[in-house]
Amino acid sequence: MIAMDVARLPKQARSRLTLHRLLSAAEALLDHGGLEAATVPAIAKAAGVSVGVVYRRFPDKDMLLRAVYERAFQSFAQQNLAKLHKVTPDVPLPVLVRGMVKGIAEGYRRKRNLLRALTRYARTHHDPEFRELARKMNRATLWHVVALLLRHRDEIKHPNPEVAIEFGLLAVSSVLHLLILEEEPPAGIRAPDQFEEELARMFLGYLGIA
Repeated sequence: MIAMDVARLPKQARSRLTLHRLLSAAEALLDHGGLEAATVPAIAKAAGVSVGVVYRRFPDKDMLLRAVYERAFQSFAQQNLAKLHKVTPDVPLPVLVRGMVKGIAEGYRRKRNLLRALTRYARTHHDPEFRELARKMNRATLWHVVALLLRHRDEIKHPNPEVAIEFGLLAVSSVLHLLILEEEPPAGIRAPDQFEEELARMFLGYLGIA
């Protein structure tokens, strides 16, 4: 947690509240106006503090945005894991796959603008160490989903079930990222439930499930 370490998680309740307000203000600006809107003066104003308070907590805007990225993706991972832990072993594989495709799509829609801004921030970042951290955080739930689907290993016809599940999930996530976050739907596919069902069919077909 590079940025959160720099922010020095405060011990006093008032300082913790200030940090929370700064991160929440930056997140809201990213959500409503993208990276261009999240300037230090705008963040300070939205948080109800002076610009000097921002710089006492963070050395620069970049470290503040790193902290926003880390907090957001840690929260996404926790929410996803909570949902996965509720899945019982008796859920059929096709139902699991369709539910996961729908869940990924709904998550992208719910946080579309914020995810778009944070993804572009991470992908264009100058620091390779942070880019690697961002990739790991972005895929934090992947291995848990792979393990969940591998409960149905005997039903999967692909010669390497683990590779097939991992590759299929990455393919589904990439397509949904393009369709929802980048808003570039291919011709002939407009209704959300249509492309979600087609993605589920594609994934199941790749796994060898009729």
